[in-house]
Amino acid sequence: MSPIDCEQVLREIEFYLDGELEGPALLEIRQHLEMCGPCMDRSEFKRRLKEILSAKCGCDEVPPDLVAKVRAMLDEPPSATPDS
Repeated sequence: MSPIDCEQVLREIEFYLDGELEGPALLEIRQHLEMCGPCMDRSEFKRRLKEILSAKCGCDEVPPDLVAKVRAMLDEPPSATPDS
């Protein structure tokens, strides 16, 4: 298992907090957080923010197809916009 750096952890932290990681990816992030105070602090902040939003919004679950569409859009490279 190769060591994971802070940048990789912060890119994947939402998946980690949402319980969407498993196997080696989950273990790498968990181990990194145990040893990296700054990443752990950001992880805890995001976790608490998710809890507050969930409690205040009382939102229904997001349909899986919507989640897939949003993720696909986030994975697309940014489009260049012409200068105005």
